[in-house]
Amino acid sequence: MTVGVAYFGNRILRHAAADMADAAERGFTGVLHTFSEHDLAHYRQQMARIIAASHDVGLQVQLSPWGLGHVFGGEADSRWVADNPRQCQVLGGTTPVSAACPSNPGFRDFVRAWADAAVDAGADRIFWDEPAWARPETVGLPAHAAACGCASCRAAFAHRFAASMPARLTDEVAAFRRTVLTEFIQELVAHVAARGVASTVCLLPPVGDDGADDAPGVGDWAAIAATPGVDALATAPYWKVFDQPPAQFVGAAAARVRDAAHAHGARAQLWQQGFGFGPDELPDFRTAVRAGRDAGVDELWVWGYEAGGHMSSLGTREPEVVWEAVCDAVTR
Repeated sequence: MTVGVAYFGNRILRHAAADMADAAERGFTGVLHTFSEHDLAHYRQQMARIIAASHDVGLQVQLSPWGLGHVFGGEADSRWVADNPRQCQVLGGTTPVSAACPSNPGFRDFVRAWADAAVDAGADRIFWDEPAWARPETVGLPAHAAACGCASCRAAFAHRFAASMPARLTDEVAAFRRTVLTEFIQELVAHVAARGVASTVCLLPPVGDDGADDAPGVGDWAAIAATPGVDALATAPYWKVFDQPPAQFVGAAAARVRDAAHAHGARAQLWQQGFGFGPDELPDFRTAVRAGRDAGVDELWVWGYEAGGHMSSLGTREPEVVWEAVCDAVTR
């Protein structure tokens, strides 16, 4: 089984190289390096060196568009959003938000340029991390205001449905949102595949009483898994983040990603939450890992290196203790 860990927050080569050697010695076989807009602007060549150092100790490298345009997952800020406010989402038809619109051609061009840089840096796989629409509650709007009313979305909706786009989240708007994200990711997968690099696509886990509340993200897992160039389908059911019981939540998500991936010849990749808790909650972490293994996934990854103890906002208590236990559970 492939076992991997996310690595972020350091761009000093000698320290990164030592950490990669440590990860390999602990039994990890892969590493995910985040590659944010800040990295793209200021650390492009250094990222290539860090990736080379990862390869030198035998680690397979995934590279993720960390927080890119605030469409992909991650804590990183987006300068692109600040520089291109007219190409961002407009919720409820009138409220602009700090998230790029995946319908917008300018943003798509930017992500393709990022992907070219990621390929040039030496990534083995591009990790398309939880592409999703902005959530209206983040700007104080009701859930029904989730429809993006930017010019690109209005034009695309009118072309698809031969009707004006409603400002509310109707069934047609929900279907449109899912289609836009699916086609967006499929285009990106094809773009990097043409350059000889495979993709992992990580989709938001289903949450809610019916296990189907992944509305901001890509709902059709099968369509993504069946896309040529997708090597692995992934999901990240972080039980603590979503305040869910670890056995049931992780087990259900692992089974879903396994079934969707294996039905189309892709690998099933499951991410475990290795941050945001303390030693007292390690039994829950071990339960989550066991649920993933029991589901029969092909790859088990954890976020992140040293339990994310260097990032204050992640809130890991006694990260040194947590990290040792995480490594023991994941790499054994």
